[in-house]
Amino acid sequence: MRGALLDRDGVLLLVDEEALYKKALELSIHGAGLEKTLAVLARAVREVNEVVRTLRVRTLEEEATFWNTLVQKVAEELGLSGPGKTSLSKELHSWRYYQFMRKAPGAEALLRSLKEQGLKVGVLSNTLPSLRESLAYHGLDAYVDGFFASCALGVAKPDPTAFQMALEALGLAPEETLYLDDDPENVEVARRLGLRAEVYSPYQRVVGN
Repeated sequence: MRGALLDRDGVLLLVDEEALYKKALELSIHGAGLEKTLAVLARAVREVNEVVRTLRVRTLEEEATFWNTLVQKVAEELGLSGPGKTSLSKELHSWRYYQFMRKAPGAEALLRSLKEQGLKVGVLSNTLPSLRESLAYHGLDAYVDGFFASCALGVAKPDPTAFQMALEALGLAPEETLYLDDDPENVEVARRLGLRAEVYSPYQRVVGN
């Protein structure tokens, strides 16, 4: 093998539900209450997922615009914008979705092992353009040679084109590339393309050769 291609969500990063709940609890004391705060944040998460699904946001600049609009909407719904609440609004605008994610168990060890074997490492994820930034926030970007976000590529897994674009950018052939993903459908597509693909759980140990 000369390279490895990894999914991000479910392999390298996991949703940090505890952190999201704690933040909702902090916001709820400003008047909206916990139930409404959780509902508003849940709607915001669905909006992010829909933007990713439809590939509507293609650049970091477009992502920033989308994010600021979404945060302003959340602030207004929760009564966190307006006179006397500037600091709260600023705090909301400084958030990014990946602050409510955490490193998956063994993620750094996995990446380090792949690099120590001399492999080129890419991350291919159905996500917003800020894929590199999300991994940098969690201290994982230094192990990665290529960052391939579906929104930036304009195509999402399980479309074979997404895999082909990532491989071409890395200069790798399918048969010399390991692929790890927690989604069996994506793994099956990768196998059909000739990659050595495996369904991966962060709670198991994977050893490359």
